[in-house]
Amino acid sequence: MKIYAIKIPDEPISEETFDELSTLVEEPARGRLKRFRLPADSLRSLVARLTVTWYLNQNDLLPEGELPTFGRKGKGKPILSTPILDPPMEFNNTHESSFILFSILRSHSPLACVGIDIMSPVPDPTEVQEGISYQLTLSEKQSLSIPMSEDERCKRLMRMWTLKEGFTKAVGEGITFGLERIEVHLASTQQAGDIEKVLIDGKNSVDIGWEYKIGQVEDNYWAVWWRGTDDETEAKAEANLEGQSQRELDVINVNWDEFQGPLSELAERLTTKQ
Repeated sequence: MKIYAIKIPDEPISEETFDELSTLVEEPARGRLKRFRLPADSLRSLVARLTVTWYLNQNDLLPEGELPTFGRKGKGKPILSTPILDPPMEFNNTHESSFILFSILRSHSPLACVGIDIMSPVPDPTEVQEGISYQLTLSEKQSLSIPMSEDERCKRLMRMWTLKEGFTKAVGEGITFGLERIEVHLASTQQAGDIEKVLIDGKNSVDIGWEYKIGQVEDNYWAVWWRGTDDETEAKAEANLEGQSQRELDVINVNWDEFQGPLSELAERLTTKQ
C-alpha cells in the first residue's frame, strides 16, 4: 500500500508542456481538459489522470511503446485494463489546492479496493458544518457541539469529512453511498488526529475487514481506506526486507520535476515511434 503526494507548481506551466503531457491521455479526456476555466484546475485534472501512467512508467511496468488502458467497475470506478499486472493493482486519487494524492494497492484479494480523499482548511468551519449537517449523524453533531476554537473545529471537520468521502470512493459509489451511513467517532479530547473508531452501517469498520489512516500534507488533511492484503508488503515482510507495514503508512512526496520529467520523456519516445 502506497500513497504519493504530487505537488504542482505555484506558477502555471507552459502551454507546450501541458500539450505534451496531454498526449498521454485518451482523446476524449483531452477535450474535457479544455473545458476548465482556470489553468490550475485543468492541470490538476491532467495530473490526476496521469498518476497511473507515471507509476507504471517509474516501475518499468509499461510495455515499450504502449500506454495504459482503463475500464470501469460496475458502479463506475476506474480500473486498470492493461497492462495486466501480477499482483493486480487497485488505485484511487484525489486533489485539492496544490496537491494530487494517489493511492495504490497491489493485491490478489477479490475484495481489494482503495479510496482516498483530501481536504483543505475552510475559512468558515461553522458555515461548512451547517452546510453538511444532513450528512452527519447525531453522534458526529454532538462531537462538534463541544466548546472548541474555530481552528480545532476546522481540523475535526477535515478528519471527519475525508474519512467519510474516502470510504465512499473506496467502494466506488461516491456520495450516493450515503455519507450518513458512515459514523466517525472523534475522541472528546482536542488532541489532533484522535479517531476512536469508524462505524459503517453501525458496524465497526475494523471488524468488517477495512483499514484506514489519516494524515496531513502541509495544512491539508487526507484519509485513505483499503481492504485486502497488500501482497507487496507481505512479500517484503516474508523476505525480512526493510519496508513499511500497512499501519505504518507514510506519504511519498513527489515534486513537479520528478513527476513531469519522466512523463515528458515518455511522451517524446512515443511521438518518435509514430
